[in-house]
Amino acid sequence: MKLKSLSLQEKVKVLARMDAGASMRAICTEFDIKSSTFYDIKKKKKEVSQLLRQNEGVVQVSGCGDHEWSPDEFTPAATYSIDSVDSNQLASNSPIEDKLAVARCLHTTGYLFGVFDGHGGPECSQVVAKRLFDYIAASLLPRAELRRVVAEMQAGSPVALTQVYNDTSEFVSELQEIYDASLLRYCNQLLTSVSEDFSMEEALARAFSQLDGDLGWEVEENQRSAVLEPLVRVALSGSVACVAHVDGPHLHLANTGDCGAVLGSQRQDGGSGWQALRLTQDHAWENPAEVERIVSEHPPFEAENVIKDQRLLGILMPFRAFGDFRFKWDREKQINVTQRYADHNSIIPTSLTPPYLTALPEVTYHRLRPHDRFLLMASDGLWECMIPLDCVTLVGEYMSGRQTLQPVRLPKKGVTLGEVEQVLEQRLKGLILKPVDTSAATHLIRHALGGSDMGLDHARLSHSLTLPPEIRRYFRDDISIHVIFFDSNFLRVCPIEM
Repeated sequence: MKLKSLSLQEKVKVLARMDAGASMRAICTEFDIKSSTFYDIKKKKKEVSQLLRQNEGVVQVSGCGDHEWSPDEFTPAATYSIDSVDSNQLASNSPIEDKLAVARCLHTTGYLFGVFDGHGGPECSQVVAKRLFDYIAASLLPRAELRRVVAEMQAGSPVALTQVYNDTSEFVSELQEIYDASLLRYCNQLLTSVSEDFSMEEALARAFSQLDGDLGWEVEENQRSAVLEPLVRVALSGSVACVAHVDGPHLHLANTGDCGAVLGSQRQDGGSGWQALRLTQDHAWENPAEVERIVSEHPPFEAENVIKDQRLLGILMPFRAFGDFRFKWDREKQINVTQRYADHNSIIPTSLTPPYLTALPEVTYHRLRPHDRFLLMASDGLWECMIPLDCVTLVGEYMSGRQTLQPVRLPKKGVTLGEVEQVLEQRLKGLILKPVDTSAATHLIRHALGGSDMGLDHARLSHSLTLPPEIRRYFRDDISIHVIFFDSNFLRVCPIEM
């Protein structure tokens, strides 16, 4: 007997009925299909989810939970303002040029989260993601502790400044030696040049700028090194970066380029729903202040060429970035330090008064309140697909729906029947929003690729995920996401002066 062939629209309807919890028998009867067709469609749906989930990561900070990135690290509940972190990435480029980082400062309080979006290759984003947090952690050290750390480093004892949760890979030893020497040199500079008056904004800005300067300095100082080629590749590729430092109720964001961070808060004006507060500004042509800044830094005769076709010197989309030393070095230096590994044609003919590019971040501060529920950080691959409010609403709905994935918990002992009924009613409402995914980051990627005015379009999602590598970059960019959930109980009892 010949099996019925379903149209694309019918297959999407079958997937929708699966999501709604319909049984196999009911679906087969409704669409007049055999069980083998049902299982084929179900298998493809499972494959889509496997693709979406293969780079998931989670860090549980408050309370109990799984530690996929750091199984041995446990922090008592109500100690930090962070409850947990969901992270995920979906590649478009091959290899992926984005990088995510999560770490805890070991000598000061606070957590660090970073999203790094590379261009011109993955080298710069990979190196910056692994090094920047140590520069920031060093910048936060009190003078006495910094002096002790420097003494141990100079004695040849390795000193860990951060505990990294998601990336335990290591540089080759020759590169590590160069990077360690640069970090020690920076720590010594902090001892001799930084005033006693601490400023978080200055500390973050100093760390960004110093690391970027070191990327170029390391190429110049290692012209005869066996690892000159990877140093050059890092310097000539580039990366934007968005970094969050969370310490109790204090949230600082340092942003260079066009990644972004949005705060998701429950409405406090009497209405229901969510509010999205954008905490970063893109450094690109859509930002008038950024355009004015760049044009003002160069002679009037360059005004027409500094920003051309919405790009820096007609080439680069972000107006701030790590690396990209073609936009920072003069012509003579480019020829002298990169001549063995870079084509002379790579020198930009309209680069007359460099530098045109900086890694200096814009730093913003927000004091967390109990109604601030999560921070969403992402590369521009997400923001090209969805607006901030839609992202925040999706995560908010996910938070309501994911309660149905956990066992029912009664609020206290001696609960009344009325209170049980209220809990079950809330549970029933949550079933409507029950997410397919256990990660908010995956939930966002699924909707970014498959969302439509009519809801989740499974055909659109499958099409996006199965595009050949050589053409998918024309349809979407790499997507990298952190969703940092805050502990409302901690924020509710946190002293105002903290």
